[in-house]
This record gives sequence, C-alpha cells and structure tokens, in this order.
Amino acid sequence: MRKWFSRSNPLLYGAIAILIMVPVFLFPSRQVQAAVTCQPTGFMKDSLNLTAAQIVTTSASILSKTIDATGCNIGVYFAPGSSGFISSSEISGANYYGVLNNGGNVTVLESHIHNIGENPFNGAQHGVDLEFFSSGGTIAGGSIIGNLFEKYQKGGIDLLGSGTSANVLTNTVTGLGPVSFTAQNGIEVGEDAQASLTGNTVSGNSYTGTGGVASGGILVFGGMLCYGSALTTGTAITGNTLSGNDVGVFLSNLADVASCTQPATTPTNIAVTSNAISNTSVNNTSGTNLSGQPGGYQAGVSDQGDSDRITGNRICGLGYTPVVTPPPYLFMIDVTNTITPSVSGNTTSPTC
Repeated sequence: MRKWFSRSNPLLYGAIAILIMVPVFLFPSRQVQAAVTCQPTGFMKDSLNLTAAQIVTTSASILSKTIDATGCNIGVYFAPGSSGFISSSEISGANYYGVLNNGGNVTVLESHIHNIGENPFNGAQHGVDLEFFSSGGTIAGGSIIGNLFEKYQKGGIDLLGSGTSANVLTNTVTGLGPVSFTAQNGIEVGEDAQASLTGNTVSGNSYTGTGGVASGGILVFGGMLCYGSALTTGTAITGNTLSGNDVGVFLSNLADVASCTQPATTPTNIAVTSNAISNTSVNNTSGTNLSGQPGGYQAGVSDQGDSDRITGNRICGLGYTPVVTPPPYLFMIDVTNTITPSVSGNTTSPTC
C-alpha cells in the first residue's frame, strides 16, 4: 500500500504580500470554567462514545472562557444541526479533539486551542485541535479566523467530509517540530470538503521516524480506493506562510488503482498561489517519493491530481533543494506524477 504521509485513515499510515491583518495573540481576561463533567456525545470513534466537557445541541456563544477538558475526549462538541461562536477563548486538555464541529455551523475566532492528545503525546492517530466533519447528511460549515493552534498530537485543523465548507483565514498552526512518534499535519482538507485557506502561518510539521511517511503543512487528499472517500477539488491555497514542514503543500488526489500511486484522472482544480514556503533542513528519512521509492521525501509543493495550478509561489531552503544522487528525494515543486499541471511564475532558491 502506497503511503506518503500519515493521518487518521484506515487505508494509510500514517509571498506576495496580501492585505490581511495578522492577529496578535493577546487575549482578554477569561472566565475559568469550574471542574468539568465529561458527558457522552454519541459521536463514535475507535469504538468509543466520545465524551466532551461542553456539548452544544442548539446554539451557544462561548466568549472569553477557559475550558480545561482534561479527562474528556473533546473540549467543545457541536452536535448535528447546531450553531455557535467561539471567541477569545482557550481550550485544552482533551485527548481526541479540542473542538469538534459535527455537522453544525460554527465560527471560531481569535482563540487558543492547545495540548490536545495523550499525556505524554504518542503515536495514536488522534489529537486534533479543531475538526469540521460532515457525515450521514449532516453538513459542517463556518469560519476559522485568527486563532492559535499548537501542541496537537496529530493535527491542527481538519476539514473532512462531503459538504464540509470553511474559510480558514490568518490562523497560526504550529506543530511540535521534528518528532519520531507520529507524522503531524498542520491543516487537512479531505474527503470532498471545500475550503479556502488564506494568510495562515503553518510550521513545524516534520516526521523523523521509520514509518515510511512524511508530514504536511497543508494537506489536501481524496480518492475512493486509497482513502475511502471522494476526491477533494477546488481548494484555494493562497498567501500562506509555510516553514519547516516536510512538505509545504501536499496535494494527494489519487485514482482508484491498487498501487495508490496514480493521480486522479478527473480535474481536481486546486490552486496553490502566492505562498511563501521554506525549509532549511532535511529531517524526513523514511518517506517515499511520488513513484513509491523510499529514502526520505520533502517538497515545497507536492502534487498528485489533474489540472491543479501552482503559480507565483516563493519556495526556498536546503530542505527542498534536490541532491545530485537521491535519496533523500527533495523537490521545490514535484509534479512528476501529475496530469496536466499548470506551473508558472514561481521562484525557487536553496537559500532563504
């Protein structure tokens, strides 16, 4: 089975300046929540009925609160059909999700979500700061703006499932840096979710272990046979700053062939535009390139899809500068296994 990166999927292991105000994380005084009672949500994962410190079934505004969800699986859970607003709040301590939007309409604004995973962190494929998830006719949507996501076990932001849609603007998503126990991903868009990712800063998602995978700063994926889901199309990735990730932007829409190495053969139309992407070191030693050759894999942009556009990006650093005799397999832009890509106006340099 082909495996480039690792995520919670049973089939795989796992700048041109833009005029957007970047938030300063100086939050107002918050109300500290009393000791929590972990309540069952009815959301099943890993054969568990996950519990949450706070459950929203209709509508709720969570303003300037501190929620320590230690002992619960989820910090704040939005049930199908609910709506809500989280602003200027701090959420930590849960082992599966900081916030899980399961089919609601939710805005998360200028909040701090952190320390989501096991204590201590380990290789279990959970521990996500924020997830929007659609399934079984429930549709998750909303906006994610100006937040700080850090100290996650597996991922910062996940947008998953057909119907899921979100605008993801000016967030800071910070991984643990090079670690050997799991391959983290900063922002994931997958399983036919729709998203616009603009002006985010994503760093420190790097895997040094022996699992044959690589981490992504921004990861977009889909394909029924290899991921058990529809293709993910039309994602717009614009004006983001990506540093110290094994792969800055990782596009993996795969055709339904058993090798899981062939790109989708219908247009995926993903736009990767005007991003600043850098990596000054080679940390990944076990990932495989797009042809399945092992030995370590890093790329500024890695694309498997059809009719994706990679334009106007600045990519630099020794971590993405090809070596004369690989492995490791290093690329500024890797379209070696892509159908009709459009690549233009990018600048690359071994120094940043």
